Amino acid sequence: MPHWTKKFFIKEGDRWLFLMNQHWKYAPKQVRQIVTILKGLGIKKGKILELACGNGRICTNLAKRGFVVTGVDISPAYIKDAIIKAKKHKVKVNYLCGDIRYIDRYVHEKFDVILSIFTSIGFYGKKTDERIFKQSAKLLRKKGIFMILNTMSREWLLSHFCPSLYDDAGHYIILHKPEYDKFHSIMHERWLFYRKEGKDFKFEAELPINLKIYSQNELVEMVEKVGLKFVKAYDTLATLEPARHDSRINMVFQKV
Repeated sequence: MPHWTKKFFIKEGDRWLFLMNQHWKYAPKQVRQIVTILKGLGIKKGKILELACGNGRICTNLAKRGFVVTGVDISPAYIKDAIIKAKKHKVKVNYLCGDIRYIDRYVHEKFDVILSIFTSIGFYGKKTDERIFKQSAKLLRKKGIFMILNTMSREWLLSHFCPSLYDDAGHYIILHKPEYDKFHSIMHERWLFYRKEGKDFKFEAELPINLKIYSQNELVEMVEKVGLKFVKAYDTLATLEPARHDSRINMVFQKV
């Protein structure tokens, strides 16, 4: 059976593309905060790699800031759209269509920064994420920075869990039906898409997600095991206040 990511990001990928486009309005501020973090670490320019870059909202805005940017994503449609948007914004970004589980097959240069943002880990399980971290560490220059931002943590999930919720996403209403397996720390979720038709809703699709959720200390242990040193954790990317016991994962590591 194909992995759930194939259906969510490729076969039915236009639905997620629609949602990603809505998040473009937040990207300039998010990138300003990322740049602030990097400046605090002495990085004002250099080469950045984004894992699972989607249609490029972070990559494009980093390129506007003068960084040399590479973005990798599994979806051909997202990469195609990212290239179009980069041209529209008059910046150059090196976009590659590829599976981040095998990032070393697509990327062979060294980077000053590698970025994972918006819960782009946990798709394939702990062993695979450890391999992604290991490959990423090899692609970093000495003193290079690895950032995992705006990613769900187990602590945040347990304090905010809701068994049913919805998003009003323009012409879509999306119902979320999550079930949390506390013994394996996996979120099994169904997204039900309903298209608005006047005052009515028409069901269009049901997409599954099965996401491994890490605690803050578990993720630190995983990343440090591949030779990256924990530097700092933030509560949110918006405020850059210190992380709390129930924060999302907004962590910075450095290659030693």
